[in-house]
Amino acid sequence: MLRLKHASLAITLSVLSACSAVFDNSKVSSSIPDGVTVKQNVQVSMRDGARLNTQVYLPSEEFGSVFPTILVRTPYKNEIRFQRPVYQALIENGYAIVMQHERGRYFSEGEFKMLGGALEDGLDTLDWISTQPWSNGDVGTYGCSSSAENQLKLATANHPAHQAMVVGSSGVGVAEAGPFKEQGNFWRGGAWQQGWMNYYHQSMFQDWPQLSKHLSDAERQELIGFFDLDNKAWDVSSSVYNEARMHLPMVDIMAQLTPSRNEVKSYLLAGPYDESWSENRVSEGEQISVPGLYFESLYDISARSAIAFFEWNRQANAAQGQDNQRIRITQGGHCSFGSARVETANSTIGDLSIGDMRYDYAQDVVSWFNFWLRGDSSSPIILDAYTAYVGDGEWVNADALPMTGNQKWHLAPEQTLSKTLPSSSASITYTYDPSDPVPSLGGEIYGEGDDQFDGSFDQTPLQSRQDVIVFTTDELDEDLTLFGLSNIVLSFSSNQPDTDLTVKINEVYANGEAYNLGDTILRMRYREGIEQEVYMQKGEVYTVVLPPIMLSKTIAKGHRLQVEVSSSNFPNYSRNLNTRANPYTSTETVIATNTLHFGGAHKAYVNLPVR
Repeated sequence: MLRLKHASLAITLSVLSACSAVFDNSKVSSSIPDGVTVKQNVQVSMRDGARLNTQVYLPSEEFGSVFPTILVRTPYKNEIRFQRPVYQALIENGYAIVMQHERGRYFSEGEFKMLGGALEDGLDTLDWISTQPWSNGDVGTYGCSSSAENQLKLATANHPAHQAMVVGSSGVGVAEAGPFKEQGNFWRGGAWQQGWMNYYHQSMFQDWPQLSKHLSDAERQELIGFFDLDNKAWDVSSSVYNEARMHLPMVDIMAQLTPSRNEVKSYLLAGPYDESWSENRVSEGEQISVPGLYFESLYDISARSAIAFFEWNRQANAAQGQDNQRIRITQGGHCSFGSARVETANSTIGDLSIGDMRYDYAQDVVSWFNFWLRGDSSSPIILDAYTAYVGDGEWVNADALPMTGNQKWHLAPEQTLSKTLPSSSASITYTYDPSDPVPSLGGEIYGEGDDQFDGSFDQTPLQSRQDVIVFTTDELDEDLTLFGLSNIVLSFSSNQPDTDLTVKINEVYANGEAYNLGDTILRMRYREGIEQEVYMQKGEVYTVVLPPIMLSKTIAKGHRLQVEVSSSNFPNYSRNLNTRANPYTSTETVIATNTLHFGGAHKAYVNLPVR
């Protein structure tokens, strides 16, 4: 079945007859199941002539000679490991699998740019798959992290061969959605999520060896087999980031390490509002009609913007009578779906025990593809739009994402939280010194030093600092199940023209340990939106709305809810230098005297999404 939507582009999609040779599985990987045909280093030409290195895995003959296909496009060395249950299940259920390296990576021609070619190269590859003798013309796309983000822009084209998609931890592929303008998770509240630093240094470097462009496809295919790029050139000890992460100006921070060419400097110079962010990323308004199964983890930087885009896209499809979007939300880390890290009877994330979060990830994926690529209505796909883990082995289901809370907890005198607005007003003043920021203790991103990890940890070691302000409820008299976006409004003043507001929501256990459920930040110069910088006037009180925190957790009876306010959370978020200057090109720092106002006429609350 041929469905070439873009044949008019006169794309040359050539593959040599040598590429169809069956390779000896034992020389490729001992983990490849018996009977699987492997086509190594197939050269697939794009519309501009760049040849992308591609691997093809065909299931055993018992499934016939033509197959539905699963496409994985990646910047990483090897996504297809058959010891992973999901790939084993796909090949054992009769799916062909195609893995392609993005342009500029692992002997794919062209210049590498993060998510570069996600649309055009993806479309050309779908066209190519549709013409192959082993393809039945129906293609699903699959992957996590960059292999998921690659799918989003591609899926907006709704190519006729693209029948279904499964995307995990895909937030880098989202520019703006709902209240989040994170531009691929690079920013939050206008502040650089600096925890990205080591990832760009080690995984997104742009200088890759290239073979001569004058080689034929056959010569390229043969020569590539003699090389092995282990992607270890910039694999350094995490301790080297300890000093570099404090460097000023931040725009030159990558040069303090073993230099590697990457996009961090250009990203910082572009700032949080620039047309370039939408080039290879999706935003609200770009509808994806391809049936999509999403996975997101709340202790992952990706989650909130990806979930917000999912909700917009779900609604857009529903308005056209399509019920074809599903998401499972877990409390693991980045791309931990189905992994041993969380697939135990007593899962943990950081130091926090979250109970039995086991589910059959591979079955979720295979059933989704069976339903949409094979028309198998008996496949047990997830029925509700949302399936979300709330702890202690419990999942909740929902048809829509609550975009705002329904239960306000006000910051109150005596540093408590109250469901009623306190009649009297109060304030707390603290100093924020950029040379001594509050250290990150867990959260959604790891790296940037040998002391930084993702996940949930007891926050009480930080709470003796004068620049960490804590508000805590009494013990809850019943379970409090939260699912949706938690809105945060604060009243704030400073003696400097710019500074940051950071917030954490914690759950306090009976032993007094306070475990972080989520956090956020607002750079005050962007309090009126990232499109413009508006500086503060000394002493003026501003009521501001911070980017929401996504919550999916039951706070147990007898536990307490806690809100933690500060002006830094480093290195998860870059430091505010407290001046009018560009914080990324400047080296000047000043100490800010900041005041949090609450009670009486001052708005200061978290609005929780209580079920």
